[in-house]
Amino acid sequence: MITPPLPPEALARYPGLEKLGRTTTRLHPRPGAVTATDSHIGGPLRWPADEPWPTCDVPHMVHEEVPIPAELATRMRTAERGRRQSHVLAEGELDLHQELAALVGPGFVGWGSRDGGPVVGYRYVPREHPAPNPMVALAQLRAEDVPDLPRPGGADLLQVLWCPFEHSEGPWGPTVKLRWRREAELTDLLAEPPRGEVGTDGYVPRPCRLHPEQVVEYPYPEELPEDLRRLVDEDEDEDEDEEYVDTFMAPGWKVGGYANWSLTDLGPTPCPRCAGPTTLTLVIDSSERGTERWQPTRADGEPDDDSYEPTGVVVGRHGALRVFACLTCPDVPFLLDQQ
Repeated sequence: MITPPLPPEALARYPGLEKLGRTTTRLHPRPGAVTATDSHIGGPLRWPADEPWPTCDVPHMVHEEVPIPAELATRMRTAERGRRQSHVLAEGELDLHQELAALVGPGFVGWGSRDGGPVVGYRYVPREHPAPNPMVALAQLRAEDVPDLPRPGGADLLQVLWCPFEHSEGPWGPTVKLRWRREAELTDLLAEPPRGEVGTDGYVPRPCRLHPEQVVEYPYPEELPEDLRRLVDEDEDEDEDEEYVDTFMAPGWKVGGYANWSLTDLGPTPCPRCAGPTTLTLVIDSSERGTERWQPTRADGEPDDDSYEPTGVVVGRHGALRVFACLTCPDVPFLLDQQ
C-alpha cells in the first residue's frame, strides 16, 4: 500500500513544522490468510508451549433492562414534549431523570423502548467471569516488518491480546495484555490456544495480513509551538474544509507517530509505574478511512477500495484505542486511552 505524498504547499503554510515530523508505520491490515510466523491482525501467535495463555478475571459489564412504571414513562414523555429546544431539558425534567436513575439503580445509562414495546431503563452492571476467561489474540508485530515498532530490552516481537468483553477498568472496553519477545528464543510453541467466551463480536478481529508502510506525520495542534498553533487556528477559522488533523495525522492502525486527541483534547499519558513519559506504541482503530490525502493505492497503482473496516474490530463508538508504553521500565508497563 502506498500513501499519497503530502502536498508541498501544505507544509509551506506552517514554517518550521517540517522539523517536527515523526515517522509512523501504517499497518494497512487487509483480510487474508496468516500464519504464526507473520505480522498480522487476528491470527495465531508464536506462543511458548510452557507459558500460560493470558486470561482475564476482571469483572465485565453486562447490559440490563429494568421495567419502568407506566405512569413514570408517561410523565417522562410529557416532559420531553415540553422542551423548547430538542437538546435542552424542560423544567422539571432533570428531577424526573434523577427519579428514573434512582429506580434503575447503579449503572444507569438511559431509557427507551424497542419496536413500540414497554419503556425500560438501561444499566450496565459488573459480572464475574465464571472462570478466568482466555484472551483473544489481537495482533502480532515483528520489528523486521514494522520499522517503528519499539524494541524494549532487545525485543523484536510484540504480541497483543485482549478479553473480548466490556470492562469499566481503565477506558471502557477490553482488558489488554502485551508480550514483548525475542523471536530467536521461541522454539517449542503452543499448538492450539484455549478458547474463551466472547461478549462483543466487535472485539474478535478478522484475520488480516499487514502491508506496513512508514510515513511521516506531525503533532496534534495542542502539541505544537504557540506560533504554529496560532497559524492552525487562523487557517481553520478561515476555511472549515481545511482540517489540520486530516492533512497531517495518519488514520487507521499504526505503530509509533503522534496521537490524535480530537475527542478529548490533549491528555496526560504518564507511566503507571514510574510516572515518566510514555511512547505511543500502537493505535487500534475501528476503520482505516481517512480523507483522500491518506487513501492508499495498491502496489500496482490501482486505488485500494477495500480499506474501510478490514479487521472487523470496533472500539467504543467507532473510535480508536491507543497503547502508550513506558520503554524505560524493565517490564514495559503501559496505559490505554480511547478516542
